[in-house]
Amino acid sequence: MLEQAQRDDIEADMDADTPTFENSTETAHFILRWTNKSAHAADNIADASIVTETGGFLEDAWSVYVSAFGRKPYVAVGKTKIEVLFQDISGYGVASPPDGPIQFDAQSWVTIPGIRRPTSAHELFHKLQYAFGYRTKWDPVAPYKWFSEGSAAWAEVFRWSRVSADYKVQDLFQNPDFNLYDASYSALPFWVFFEARQKSTPLDQPMRNYLHRYESHGKEEQALAEAIGDEWPPNNVYGTLPHFFALFARERWLGAWKVGPTGSVYGNILGPANKVLAPSTLIVAVPLEDGDTYLGAGSVSGLGSDYYRFDLGATAAAQTMNVVVDGATGGDFSYYLIWQKAGKWKRASFPFATKTDLAHSETIDLAQADQLVIAISGRGKGGAYSIKASVA
Repeated sequence: MLEQAQRDDIEADMDADTPTFENSTETAHFILRWTNKSAHAADNIADASIVTETGGFLEDAWSVYVSAFGRKPYVAVGKTKIEVLFQDISGYGVASPPDGPIQFDAQSWVTIPGIRRPTSAHELFHKLQYAFGYRTKWDPVAPYKWFSEGSAAWAEVFRWSRVSADYKVQDLFQNPDFNLYDASYSALPFWVFFEARQKSTPLDQPMRNYLHRYESHGKEEQALAEAIGDEWPPNNVYGTLPHFFALFARERWLGAWKVGPTGSVYGNILGPANKVLAPSTLIVAVPLEDGDTYLGAGSVSGLGSDYYRFDLGATAAAQTMNVVVDGATGGDFSYYLIWQKAGKWKRASFPFATKTDLAHSETIDLAQADQLVIAISGRGKGGAYSIKASVA
């Protein structure tokens, strides 16, 4: 967490590098400033239509946020509008917390048009976070970027069905054992899943509920656990964060992480190059025939997952498959078993009461299923484990 003096130093450094903005335009809620005369070429924008277009994107996001969250984005005390500056900065955008301007990188704005809409939504969502007490009422305690940057990345998808960088969607699939609380922008898929799976009616707004929960006490992790519990009956297994994350692990593998009980909530997500992002989950693939045994070992982080897929060959028919996962003492694990046929989901089981060790045995009917996927997830705390699978 930055102390106020550190923040002041950073702001002072930013002010020292700020060019003179000879151009400005205003919208209902924003004052946009830019230059084309800076001696530092990377500050310059020659095409004023880029700026006015951005003003429209910001106003659009403002209206959507007010409608969805019942709260206006934060405007600095004594101000009536949010200042927006175009200059050379590190990254695509920043919303200086909490009273500073929104800043966009001028050259990126010129050369990468695909980032303009999602980055506008992202940075304005930070101002909405401030309106719910983040950095205005509550100082964050690390780790918190899974919330602050992850939910702002979610806002890119919420508003525009696109992101400013492909990795925000892909990382949590290419690195599935990445602890959610260690993630930042790449926590986006979890927030998409959270919003989709928690949405019990078409008008329900789970993210709004989360922000209200956060506003009451300023604890990001506690607010998440509370918001998850709010949408499930008291006796439902998925009403706790560890089990909800195990459900995310299942849906991440099946590709259903954007779909909730009210139907498809999110469609295709586009990257800045206007291409559909279709992430695939990293998995250990193991072929098994009659008489084969696989021995493996690994470790899984808290709120992270490892995946194993056992591909059963023709000689496995009518044989028995045995799987044993032995979690190390002191670890805490969830296991999800997903049976598939030719890569298509057939059935799944979640032995939710099993916290450390899993043993499973089943007679193989290859007409029904020829693959078993096991997702091993940490429940806030994971640990080391061994896995043994055999067909005989």
